[in-house]
Amino acid sequence: ENPGTAAREEKSEAPVTLTKKWETDAVLTTCESVLHDEKNDVLYVANINGQPDAKDGNGFISKISLEGEVTNASWATGMDAPKGMGILDGKLYVTDIDRVHEIDIETGKISNTHTVADAKFLNDIAVGNGKVYVSDSGGGAIHVIDDGKVIVFLSNLQGPNGLFAENGDLLVALWDAKTLNTVDVSSKDIMLRTEGLENPDGIEAIDNNEYLVSSWNGMVHHINSDWEKTLVLHTRKDSVSAADIEYVKSKNLLLVPTFFKNKVVAYEVKQN
Repeated sequence: ENPGTAAREEKSEAPVTLTKKWETDAVLTTCESVLHDEKNDVLYVANINGQPDAKDGNGFISKISLEGEVTNASWATGMDAPKGMGILDGKLYVTDIDRVHEIDIETGKISNTHTVADAKFLNDIAVGNGKVYVSDSGGGAIHVIDDGKVIVFLSNLQGPNGLFAENGDLLVALWDAKTLNTVDVSSKDIMLRTEGLENPDGIEAIDNNEYLVSSWNGMVHHINSDWEKTLVLHTRKDSVSAADIEYVKSKNLLLVPTFFKNKVVAYEVKQN
């Protein structure tokens, strides 16, 4: 018998424990994504407020505090179905079906909009090395906004959704393939890391080369430094989704947008 295997089997407790800290009032209509603005220490929430692919003009971004108080429900408006967000140079970048908006963080007004050619369903955003990476789940591509220009970075992917930029590389969750992958941004080589992730949506790094990955249908998995997954949150039985999550390292706080439940739920993450 291999003692290593036996030891692994005995470790039944999850690598992290999630304890619910707070939830917002249910005023965040079809909330898809949460982002922490470290500089201003606020959270932005993208509200689709309708169908995820409908050009209805009623999408908006809310501001909430790190204690869960909705401080400005309609902070930025004039979008259709805002989803993923990222911050670069005082601008909040937000995907919106086939466009990416730049919102001036000081004013909450859209200051620029990038149309993404052939985009079907723009989803997540990751900012790394001064570039803005954007996933198109419907078009099977990742685009990059570099120096104001939008170019195709990778194509022929199986439903790219969650993106996370780290150390010059990209983590990419592929919805159709149910996988978590790393992409070397210089060579564009893709390496499969974790399989069997149903509806993978948001990716966040915690400590020690570990990650949390949400599944839209109501799960969060912990991924360890060997890329092994453990289920640490399961809200599917209550029909609560877990969309594009955020992790605030300074507070060990995981923020889960619940989509149809119209609120954000915060959990304290403790290493076991």
